[in-house]
Amino acid sequence: MVTSRAWRRLTAPMLLLILAIGTACSFSYSSKSSSESSASSSGSSASSSRTAEDEYRDEVRDYTAAYVKSGGQFDAFTRGLGDLAKKHGITNWEDNEATYIGIGKGLGVAKVNQVQLDTYKTNLGAADPKKQAAIQKGYDSEK
Repeated sequence: MVTSRAWRRLTAPMLLLILAIGTACSFSYSSKSSSESSASSSGSSASSSRTAEDEYRDEVRDYTAAYVKSGGQFDAFTRGLGDLAKKHGITNWEDNEATYIGIGKGLGVAKVNQVQLDTYKTNLGAADPKKQAAIQKGYDSEK
């Protein structure tokens, strides 16, 4: 009999593999996020108080949500994260908490289920409780 723990170990990687292989379409991303367009059309002082980290996190959110909704290969997703970080002058996105909060927010926007969330936390969090907690924090903030 398969225990629930063993089942989770089997289903999380399989789900990611299905997500990565299950689509043959290419993934494209527009670098102009909705937060940029709304900030440029709004003259409010609230938009001018946004930090560079806020903008980066929100672009990661938008990128992640678009990736999840359209599918694509996982390595292309991580390369895209690197490109976004570079655009924002971030040299090590893998150790930047805003990256993981943005990913969690994007997963929340895309309305992934708990199994999908756990898969992303496992694969992107690299067994780092702080990274996994940041993904969860971002996800929870979009509920």
